[in-house]
Amino acid sequence: MEDLFHMLDRYTEGVDWNTFYTKRDKPAPFLKYNKLPDKCVVDFIREHNIKNACEFGCGEGRNAIYLAKNDIDTEAYDLSEIAIENAKRNARESGTEKVIFKAENIFALDLMEKKFDLVIDSGIFHHLAPHRRLQYRDIVSNILVEDGYFILLCFAAGEDGADEVDDYEFYKSKQTGVAFTEERLKEFWGEKFDVVDLRKGENIVDNQMWESEYLYICILKKIS
Repeated sequence: MEDLFHMLDRYTEGVDWNTFYTKRDKPAPFLKYNKLPDKCVVDFIREHNIKNACEFGCGEGRNAIYLAKNDIDTEAYDLSEIAIENAKRNARESGTEKVIFKAENIFALDLMEKKFDLVIDSGIFHHLAPHRRLQYRDIVSNILVEDGYFILLCFAAGEDGADEVDDYEFYKSKQTGVAFTEERLKEFWGEKFDVVDLRKGENIVDNQMWESEYLYICILKKIS
């Protein structure tokens, strides 16, 4: 099964993330505002007592650094070595080096002994090929403590940036990112999580945080 998954991974490889972070020629807000945390993360931390957290697809560290500044023990992972080097530099410049940054494929990680109060994904799920989605859901659920929280930001269907496609079309067109409807998100994640909040992001950028109106913000709580 794992051999089949690796074959499908190679077949669906789309974005070269090292090139993405080196060229910086895409209109992605998280490149331009690479030191601003997501507004939903800021709001969540203000209202919850979180001791440790993990971020998948951390990019250049904007959310992870914010968590560390709020005395939260944080591990952060990204596929791109360039992004992780930039994240480490941003952490040093911000005066905190408490974050553990690693350039890793999360499907190759051994996280069996890890438990976190909070997991954040602000860009992985909508890039995952269909054959990896169930495995990813299990990873997130397994590393959360009972009643732990998962913050997910993903492309919203019907808006600029990505289209909703079925699984067959994903493989046929070698899609590099897909959008989801509210109903599809609830159906998929609702098997292992309670949906605490699910809404469109605000189109806001200021000196503290940013968000995009083309993303769904999902606050999910692990079902005990």
